[in-house]
Parts: sequence; C-alpha cells; structure tokens
Amino acid sequence: MSSPRTFDIIIIGSGMAGLAAAGVARSAGRSVCVLDKGRRIGGRVSTRRADGFTFNHGAQFLTARQPDFITACESAQAAGALRPWHVAGRDAFCGAPTMRNFPVFLGDGLTIRQQVEITGITRDNGLITLHDADGPVARTPQVLVTAPAPQAARLLDPVAPDLAATARSAAYAPCWTGMYGFAAEDLPGMAAPVSTKSGPVGWACREDLRPDAAASEAGMGLVVQAASDWSETELEQDAASVASVLLEAWQEMVGATPPAPRYMAAHRWRYARVIRPVAEDAPRQTADGMIGIAGDWTAGARVEDAFMSGHHAMKSLLATATPA
Repeated sequence: MSSPRTFDIIIIGSGMAGLAAAGVARSAGRSVCVLDKGRRIGGRVSTRRADGFTFNHGAQFLTARQPDFITACESAQAAGALRPWHVAGRDAFCGAPTMRNFPVFLGDGLTIRQQVEITGITRDNGLITLHDADGPVARTPQVLVTAPAPQAARLLDPVAPDLAATARSAAYAPCWTGMYGFAAEDLPGMAAPVSTKSGPVGWACREDLRPDAAASEAGMGLVVQAASDWSETELEQDAASVASVLLEAWQEMVGATPPAPRYMAAHRWRYARVIRPVAEDAPRQTADGMIGIAGDWTAGARVEDAFMSGHHAMKSLLATATPA
C-alpha cells in the first residue's frame, strides 16, 4: 500500500465553510486538500437533477453583508455563477443557472476528493493522519473540520475533546424538502415564491421564478420546503409519505389541484438551519494550532455565516502554521 499523501492543510467538508477556508489557504500558497463524504461540493447550497427536472432543494438564496463575502459574490457574479434576486423582501443573490454553480465557482482549481468519509483522526510526531474505513487517507500538520456539528463532535472526541464539546453545544433545525416535476402547462403560475413561518409549507417556489433559471427538458420543477417545526415533528417519516403530504399542503395553500406530477421525491436535511450557534468565547482551535473547526454552527444560520467562519478559521490556523 502506498503512503498517504501529506498536505500543508486538510479540510474535512466541502460546504461553504470548507470551500472558503480552502480558498484562503490556496491564496497563502499552502498545499490544501478538501475531503468530503458526499458526491457534490457545496453542502446545503445544492441542486438536484432528476428525470430531466432541476430542483434547487437546499439553500434558496444568499445575502452578502461582510466585505470578504461581498467580494466573493461579486467575483461569482462576474463569472456568471450568481445573479441578483430580490426575493422574500430583500436584495439577495441566486445561483446561476442553479444554486450549485456558486460552490462550483468557489471550488474551481482546488484539490477536492469526494466520497471520502473520514472515520478517525490520529496524531503522531507532529502530524495528523486522517483515516477512512480502509485505513490512512492523508496526513497534515493542520486540519480544519467543517462537517456538521454532530459529525464533527464524533471525529474530534479522541483528539480534541474541547472542540468536540464546542460542537455539541450547537443546535440545528431540520428541513424536509419536496421536489415535484410537472408538465409546464400543468403547474399553476406563481407571481413569487411562497414563504410562511409555520408548517407544513415554509417555502415554495417554481424553478422558473429564479433569475437565469436552468431550462428543464421535461417540464417545470417545483420545490416545497417544510417549516422547521413541522420537519422536526415528522423527521423520521417515510420520504414518499412526506412528499405526498407537502404536495397536498401546497395545493391547499395555492388553491389549485394540478394533475399528478411526473416526478416526486423528498429529501431530509437533518442539519438544515442553525438555531443555536456555539458561544463566541467557545474554543475553535486547539492550543497547538493543529486542529480547528468551522461551519455555520460556529457563526450563524446564513450562507454568509458559514463562508465567513471558514475564512476566519483558516486565517487563524495559518497564523500558527508551518508548511509540511
């Protein structure tokens, strides 16, 4: 078996925090590798394509207030990966043509290994080794863990119990998302996305309402996201049942009963929205600077919060780093 490769910095997780951190490390001239257990980068800034339909089934839009994130969004807009969108009463950005185009833009040129699930972290002789189920994957003097808080806590328990405790102090609200594909003529018109604060429907949007929406070969996509309270109550329900209930609730809301959709599915986001981030004074880095944490759960619920957490965490790690 060949020896695992060594990088200056390794990041676990390719969501907004991980991608932002990797960009900072690359700009600093460090060799950096992002490891992620999923098939696509971006975390909850996500898009699904199925049966010819396109569904933006994760984060619906993003807003930018802090200078570094504004700069990233402006660069993405110049590259055609974001478009302005006035939605839900605010000025925002929407991925173009899909939400996933924004993380793809951020990840361009980075070393990212997908479908690598890290199951263990060990430390020896000034290096950290990351392991999957088959053994060592990579080594590094420094690692930044950006996985959702419960997953981060399990990984960190053996090597950084103080950071694991930080992770366990965060709390999330889940979200069930229904995805429905219709013939274009079957789906009733919507002047704007529907947004409410109580369940079952918390958000509903026809995909063609988005700026520069991706064309769908099969017809029109509809995304219905459940409110947090309803999602919490129904978290362990069968996905097919949830998809049916959300569709019926949406039909009642808009006062229309279109023909049965050509495609119907539901996705459960267990860690959809941070409702209690960790305390500002909670530790986010080991005393020796070898292990750090980042993610929306360290900062707040917005996409920008996740991005900026990775940005700041990597700058902190770099201040104590010695390249491998």
